[in-house]
Amino acid sequence: MYQKVLAYFAHICAIPHGSFHTKELFSYLTQELENLGFEVRSDKAHNIYAKKLDSTHNKPVCCLQGHYDMVCVGTAAHKAPIETYTEQLGDTQYLRARDSSLGADNGIALACMLALGEKMSNFEVLITNDEEVGMLGAKDLQMLIESDVLLNLDSEDINEIVLGCAGGVDINARSHPTPTCRIYPHAFVIRSQGFVGGHSGVDIHKNIPNAIVEFAHFLIDKPVQILSFRAGEKRNSIPVGVECVVLADENFCKYANTMFAITPLKSSAQLESTTQSESSAQSPAYAPEILSPIIALHSGVYEIESSSKSVIDSLNLSCARLQDGALELDLFARANDDDKLERMQRRIYTLLGAFGMSVESSDFYSAWKRNINDDDEILDTLKQLYGANGITPHITQIHAGLECGILGQRLHDLHKPSPTKILSIGPTIDFPHSAKERLNLNSLRAFVAILEGIVQHLGAKI
Repeated sequence: MYQKVLAYFAHICAIPHGSFHTKELFSYLTQELENLGFEVRSDKAHNIYAKKLDSTHNKPVCCLQGHYDMVCVGTAAHKAPIETYTEQLGDTQYLRARDSSLGADNGIALACMLALGEKMSNFEVLITNDEEVGMLGAKDLQMLIESDVLLNLDSEDINEIVLGCAGGVDINARSHPTPTCRIYPHAFVIRSQGFVGGHSGVDIHKNIPNAIVEFAHFLIDKPVQILSFRAGEKRNSIPVGVECVVLADENFCKYANTMFAITPLKSSAQLESTTQSESSAQSPAYAPEILSPIIALHSGVYEIESSSKSVIDSLNLSCARLQDGALELDLFARANDDDKLERMQRRIYTLLGAFGMSVESSDFYSAWKRNINDDDEILDTLKQLYGANGITPHITQIHAGLECGILGQRLHDLHKPSPTKILSIGPTIDFPHSAKERLNLNSLRAFVAILEGIVQHLGAKI
């Protein structure tokens, strides 16, 4: 089945399917599932549900779940087909994309579903849309699954069986600071350098410097006036980039260091051509004290569980900008418990409110709380299958977001008649969402065997 999986994945790579641009892959998947004998339907969010039963079953034995959009970086961002190649590093073979993200997150799950559909029946699949941009499909799911076991195939480490994950909420704060009279004659642009960034969930415990926080500490006590700045990249990444236009005296370049480069702007034309503002030469100037809310924030880990040493509560200052007279901060809070997530929101509302900022929350999604016991028969079988493939899996709850918590809540809201056991597994995918993304083919071979084994154990028929 391993070769079938790779063949289906090659078809998927040939179809552009970035978030919000999934129509063509939707058509391919629905048609292919129908060709394999599945009964297929969809909802208004373009989630795909399909089931395949033989004459001996009236209910699927399990549901395989994944998503069909991808984060497009490099050539994939231009809706070009993904060109793949293999790379051998030591004893490990990888599948990579040429100058592009690979989309193994989560295209490899789709390929596994289709390959299983060629071989087996009596299971169902749920493929959600636009997961990478806020789990939109899962949040708007209008279709029930029938089975009582849901296997999410979106984990990215073959050595883990995931039984829980963090919930999250976006927090936006905004103020209109009072400008000051310009007192400095020279303009400069400050740019960050050397920051490495990372995922705001799985990397938040690594003490990776946050470029926005470091920028605020760098500038707060300098003799300077701020014209504009923009910092950060995405809500779920530790920020790397900062670019700020300031006014200062002619010797301001002496403050440059390994984290922040300073370049003089020699003319009004240079000032106007910066990316910060179309009219920087006429923009109001602000004292560096407007950065005080950033200084007061703690962006990073708030709580670690004592037994597992896992992060269970964190906050990431993702983006910041000063433009058109408004200062805005974008934050992303995560917690493996909804009460902790509510407490974080309350903390941020109180703290930033004290600085005169208006604060709003959006896109709250609940934590996925483990509902699988240590002695659960399905978990025990999975462990045996992993062991048969030379792997001793780590049973874990991660501090990143998966759709599982949202799906569990949606199924409850849609009045699913019985509780659903949810587990998440997957092959190893390194550097997802980047042009360095690579799929560990050694792990994929093991994963295909494990997946086939657990589906067959649950009652699917060849």
